[in-house]
Formats: sequence, structure tokens, C-alpha cells
Amino acid sequence: MPYKKTKEEVASSLAEHDYLQAVGRFSMQHTMVSVYSSSTVLRPPDSVIRGRWFPNSDDFAGESALLNYRTDNTNIGFQAGVGRFFEPDAVLSSCHADLEEDLSQTIDLPKPKKLKTGLTATITSRRSSRAFNGDEVTMEELATLLHHAQGNSGELPYGDPTNPHGTVELRNAPSGGGLYPIKLFVTAFNVKGLQRGTYEYLPYAHKLSPTPTTGPDQELLWKSPDFDIEDTGFALTFVYNLYDNSRKYGDGGAVFGLIEVGAILQNLHLTRTSLALAGCDQGSYDKQLLERALRLDGHTHHVVHVTVIGQED
Repeated sequence: MPYKKTKEEVASSLAEHDYLQAVGRFSMQHTMVSVYSSSTVLRPPDSVIRGRWFPNSDDFAGESALLNYRTDNTNIGFQAGVGRFFEPDAVLSSCHADLEEDLSQTIDLPKPKKLKTGLTATITSRRSSRAFNGDEVTMEELATLLHHAQGNSGELPYGDPTNPHGTVELRNAPSGGGLYPIKLFVTAFNVKGLQRGTYEYLPYAHKLSPTPTTGPDQELLWKSPDFDIEDTGFALTFVYNLYDNSRKYGDGGAVFGLIEVGAILQNLHLTRTSLALAGCDQGSYDKQLLERALRLDGHTHHVVHVTVIGQED
């Protein structure tokens, strides 16, 4: 469109190319809801985005922390910090930090079901789905999902074999340094035999521990424009504990924690596909609201992901 000097000439040109008005409106509206609008359709001036959303001190602070960590093994500071973690006592104390789970008032989970679906068939048929029918998920299905996602499945002798704690417990999803900084919380809506509420999964004991929550009703907390949470079986919240692995890996700990979330998720979705359950990951949850509900401080313990699973419609 050639440059016009007057408003009338611009209006006349836009009238002949009305799609430009739609693109312009989209760009302006998109700026209101996303800082990433520079990658979609039109690139608004940086000053518009930065002036509206970010002071200079914390511009994209999260992205900066994640993308600029150091893992140089030749760095003497890195060697001094990480090297000590390879000593047997350090390995065992780190890996056993959560081994003594609080089993008071816990709920037993059934023995997980063995999956018989072929791996290729499961991988190639895995699809996200929000078509839930409101039917209950069984406790066996829940137990099978949690076990395959993050359950305990073996042990590795390490250090003194005569020591009753001289082994490292191994889970079904990998974790940087075997430190397992990700915890799973189940919020049940339609699970047969399980009262509505939120529970922490205890992987070593394969049990659920009731977790008191505060704040809004669960229906409001999990409200989504894409589906009715009442039709799902349960929501699964992933919580990252900064202290569990950052003492060894520093800034890289957060990255390794998010990689672990991906590994757990893959196990989870392949398992629910094998069980013919629907499920999808959620990116629209309110992080701070959910952390307050779970009584997390939002500084050392962070909600980093949410997934919902239920019976397919």
C-alpha cells in the first residue's frame, strides 16, 4: 500500500484492502495478551511491548535464567560444586532425601497393571484429547498411570552393601543426578473409590497422601474454556523443588527439572493411551493461584505443569 498523506486517503486505501485492518487489529489486540506477538503476523515496536509490560530490571527474567545457565565441566567452580556430589555419602544422602515418606493417613493404591500394548502402536496412536465423558477412572488405572509415570521400579547397590540404605532407589522416569526434584499431586474429580480432593503421590510407597488445600473451590481453580473439569477423572500437577537439584547443578537445576517433567509426561501419556484414556496438557493454568491452593511458597517450590486425564467420550 503506497504511503498516503491524509487520513482520508489512508481510510480509502484500507477500504480497498480491508484485510489489512483485520491484521492491524489482531496485532494490537495480541500485544495486549502476549509478549511474543513479534513472532506472529506483525511485529509491533519493541517500545510498545517493553513499555507496557516490563521494566528494564526483569525483562524476560525467566527466559534469561533458563537460557544462560552454565554447565562447563572444566570450570573450577563447577568442579568444586559438583565433584563432592559423587562421593558415596553425598549420593546416598541426596537420593534418600525423600525416601522416608510420611505414611500416616495415606491411601493404598492397587498394584499397577502390566501394559501389553505394543510400543510402536502406543506411540503412533498417542493423541491429546479433551473429549471427556465424565465416567469414573478406576483406582487401578490411576495407580497404573502414576507408577509408570514416576513410580519406583528397582534399586542400585551403592556404597556399603551391609548398610540397609546402601542402595539407590530407581524410578521409571530419568532424573538428573537421580535427585528427582519433581513431585506429582493428584486432584481427583471422578476417581472410583477416591474422595474428591488433592493428594501427593508417594512413589517409594506407591501410596497417596491427602494434601490440604486453600483458596477457591476446585471448580474455579481448574476452570478451562476447552472442557468441563467435572467431566475429567483427575488433574495432575507437577511441582518442582528448587533445592532438590540446584544445590548440585546451580542454575541448570531448573532446566534439568523441566526435562524431567517431559520424561514423566511421555511415560504418562503413553500409559493412558495404552489404557484407552483421554488426556491433554494444560498451559492456561494460573500458576500463582494454584501454588497458593497447594500451599507452595512460589520461590523454592513451583508449579511447572498441569495435565488432565479422564475417560474418553
